[in-house]
Amino acid sequence: MAPSACFDVIGTCFDFNVPITAIHTRLGPKLTTAKTDPKTLFFAWFYAAQRDFTYISLAGSYKPIAQVLKLTFKRACRIVDLPADAVSDEDVEEIMKAFKAMEPREGLKECFDGLRGAGWDVYGVTNGGVETSLAYFRNAGVELDEQHLLSCDAIEVAKPDVKVYEKAQEHLTEQGLGEKGDGGRWFVAAHAWDLIAARAAGFKTAYLDFEEHDPVTEIFGEFDLYAGSMRELLDKLKNQ
Repeated sequence: MAPSACFDVIGTCFDFNVPITAIHTRLGPKLTTAKTDPKTLFFAWFYAAQRDFTYISLAGSYKPIAQVLKLTFKRACRIVDLPADAVSDEDVEEIMKAFKAMEPREGLKECFDGLRGAGWDVYGVTNGGVETSLAYFRNAGVELDEQHLLSCDAIEVAKPDVKVYEKAQEHLTEQGLGEKGDGGRWFVAAHAWDLIAARAAGFKTAYLDFEEHDPVTEIFGEFDLYAGSMRELLDKLKNQ
């Protein structure tokens, strides 16, 4: 059976430069009084929103991550001492538009095309919405259809709940891609927390270091493969 690779999407396949730039454009001068910078504010907001997205899912009150991001941005600003009245609704709308316009990691298309050329089947498994995620790939010129994209919105369970990865395993079986545990199914992410759940669900794991930089193996354990770029990932997966 053909090997397969399931990729996390937000942060793994697409980077955050566009929304960080939007924060600078909309709020840059105001951030000096808050003693922060656009990148720091972005990650404080994004990581807190990921936490809230996951926690409300665990509490049985799932909400799409785009909704969580939009409604918590002003709170993130207040936490870094930027008053709520310094951020307009228009600012939030423009930053959310930028979030939906994120650009691909360098080498993403070459990686996907290279894997497919080597006989692999490639999927996305994401906390993001279907339409937004498909638009990311389409705008980047990367082929990915709805059959090859699994969104947490479909089952209303947030990653890294193991049920998401088990659902991905079921989908791969339905696509005729062997069986769970046969060694031909990989999960690729730039987040160690993503991969520990994928590993628990029976995937082999590939860690990309360009977001977290350090896999902190003392906490998350060892993964099957490590790479610093999409090109290195392609070369290493093809040699498995």
